[in-house]
Amino acid sequence: MTKAFICAVIVVSFAIFVPERGPWAVVSGQAPQPAQQPPTQAQQRPVFRGGTHFVRVDAYPTKDGRIIEGLTPEDFDVFEDGKPQKIESFDFIKFDTFTPEAERREPHTQEEGFEMAADPRSRVFVILVDMVFSGSTDIHGIQQPLIEFLDRVVGPMDLFGFLTSRNTAKDLVLGRKTAVVDEQLRDMFRSANIDRDDADELDRCQADLKSLKPRFRADLTYTALETLVTQLGAIREERKSVVFVSNTITRAMPNPALLNLNGGSMPRPGITNGRIGIGNGGGSTSASDTYCTAQVQRLAAMDFDDRFRQLLVHARQQNVTFYTITPEGLTVNGRPDDNIITLATETDGLAIVNTNDLSGGMKRIADDLQAYYVLGYYTTNTRFDGGIRKITVRTKPAGKAIRARREYRAPTEAEIAALAQRGSASPAPGGAAEAAGPPAVIGEPVAYRVSRTQPLEQVKLLEFVRADRLRVTWPALTTLDRREARLLDSAGKPLPIDLPVAEDAAAKTVSVELPLAPLGRGVYAIELTAGSGDHTERRRLTFLMK
Repeated sequence: MTKAFICAVIVVSFAIFVPERGPWAVVSGQAPQPAQQPPTQAQQRPVFRGGTHFVRVDAYPTKDGRIIEGLTPEDFDVFEDGKPQKIESFDFIKFDTFTPEAERREPHTQEEGFEMAADPRSRVFVILVDMVFSGSTDIHGIQQPLIEFLDRVVGPMDLFGFLTSRNTAKDLVLGRKTAVVDEQLRDMFRSANIDRDDADELDRCQADLKSLKPRFRADLTYTALETLVTQLGAIREERKSVVFVSNTITRAMPNPALLNLNGGSMPRPGITNGRIGIGNGGGSTSASDTYCTAQVQRLAAMDFDDRFRQLLVHARQQNVTFYTITPEGLTVNGRPDDNIITLATETDGLAIVNTNDLSGGMKRIADDLQAYYVLGYYTTNTRFDGGIRKITVRTKPAGKAIRARREYRAPTEAEIAALAQRGSASPAPGGAAEAAGPPAVIGEPVAYRVSRTQPLEQVKLLEFVRADRLRVTWPALTTLDRREARLLDSAGKPLPIDLPVAEDAAAKTVSVELPLAPLGRGVYAIELTAGSGDHTERRRLTFLMK
């Protein structure tokens, strides 16, 4: 199960370089559209103050599980490292509960989705499902609640994604239309029970390494979580929300006793990667001594307790909130996994545990994400040292601390200098800002349905049947010196199907044509990698087989 579509805020930015949006905004080249809420002070560019740093904090004062509306700046106190800060901007943002898919503008590429997510009026969600520790049967019960969650929450400006523990953040794609993700969610039960588990690679070792499989799988889960937090933090500083589905997350310590396992086997002669010689596991029936011994040493030394604590620290710094949900429902002993609860509470999210009402639990998450306040201030701490600054938000008059952004990382002197240089760069001739980075290599893909009896038909609804033949064309924006295409399954893994790339020099396009008869139902993607000189780009087109 691959690509995904999901995120939710604090903005920390150098004051002079934060262009805020007014009541009308142009988003990614689209015609101006009215904002969802009337503009307030927080939607205006802060007045520049030399040598200062402007911080925006999302705050969630609630009563009976719902956001308290109608508050003013005078109802809040903000403290940074215990020192009071003056609120300079204030906004209350409330989101629509549902928007028909036809009214949602879908990003065409991964990069465009990330750019659209930078708009603070957009919430960003990611659903991440642990394909092993959610339970191969429990997954079935969570599929429909997750689909209903998307249908209930997604508004016209929101972006969302979907990943599993078999992915990493490089597979993250943010979108606004739920059709493809719905299909992926409905496919989870089949995938959890049928698709290949990478931990089974240990079965190829001569010794019995079954005891290492839970650690192998836990490593995949942590890698997915860690890379996702890093990616979301790079997309924007505003809050991002991750709905993490799993019955447990381990905090196992290193286990030196596992080093006694002998994971090796005698290398065998055979054909490996097309060459006759000593097999190394690439094409032989057993794994090599090097591979098995390395896995034993790596997994035995792995400290999941430290990784868990670092995950919490990193999530708070990157303003990523976890909403955790255990699909197992009511537990036999009434004791859900404390680590699952901690992951949510320590990042200001909610833990939906020990309940069979999964739909009701998802509704609680949806309600928690319906609105928030954004408070902006110029920090009184003008040391640009890259340190971590703690934030506390309280409501008056009782002085009760509320859920809000807990901390942020201050910029360094070098980062401030880089921002200043970027912000003061003179425009290119003609008044346009000088383009950053190398020029594009290939354009966006266009899909066609190919028929022997009918003219070539361009298609926008990327749904096909086995009788169809699909052609995908990309504009070549420069002279290409390399190009390669591959077909990916719903987990983002390459399929053993050859995809020759044809290039039309006159039309300045590259194309791939694929008969769909060999493919079963599900979600697939055609990925083109093209390069010119030192610059390489990838473009994917995702489609559905019905």
